[in-house]
Amino acid sequence: MNCQIVIPVQPPDEGKSRLAPVLDAPARAALIERMFQHVLAAAIRSVPAEQVRVVSRSAMLLEMAVASGALAVCEAARGLNPALEQAAALCDPGLPLLVLSADLPFVEPVDIAAMLAVGADVAVATDRAGRGTNALYLREPGRIGFSFGEGSLHRHRELARQAGQRFRVIERRGLSNDIDEPVDLQLFGPDLTIE
Repeated sequence: MNCQIVIPVQPPDEGKSRLAPVLDAPARAALIERMFQHVLAAAIRSVPAEQVRVVSRSAMLLEMAVASGALAVCEAARGLNPALEQAAALCDPGLPLLVLSADLPFVEPVDIAAMLAVGADVAVATDRAGRGTNALYLREPGRIGFSFGEGSLHRHRELARQAGQRFRVIERRGLSNDIDEPVDLQLFGPDLTIE
C-alpha cells in the first residue's frame, strides 16, 4: 500500500530524561541516535524514501534523514502534537499517513506492513502497557487530530469514534517495545547495543 511515514524525534541531548538514573547524557544521546537510525531504516525499507518525513529540532538528525533520502522538517514549535501537525501539513492529503515513534529499537518492515494492511480508518499500535500510542495510522489524514501523550490510546479511539472512523488496536513486539524507563533497559538490555 502507498503511504507516507512521519517520524518525530527529539534532539539527542534533550530526550529520554527518565533514563537518567541509569544512563548518563552521552549514553542517552547515543541511544536516541541509534534507535532513530533503526526506525528510519525500517521506514525507508517499507515505502519510498521520499515518502518518509522526519520532524525534529536537531540539525544532525535532519541531516541524517536527508542523507538517507527522506525529507526533513525543521520543527517550528516545541511539542509532539504541534510538530506532527506541521509535518502532516506538508504531506499529500490523498495518501494514508503513518506516524512512527523514533524509539522503537525492534521495529521491522513487517511491523510497518501490518499497520498499513490493518483494514481500518484509524489504527494505533499501543505500548506494552496498552495505554499509549507508538504508531498511528490514518487512512484519511486530517479526519482526526493528533493526541499523543499519556493515555493517548483512549483519546485516539474517541477521536476516531467522533469522526465516524473505523478504529483498531495493533499489538506487535516491534511496535509495542519502546524505550522510556530504566525497566525497559532491564527488559531489553541484552538486545540493545549502545556504540
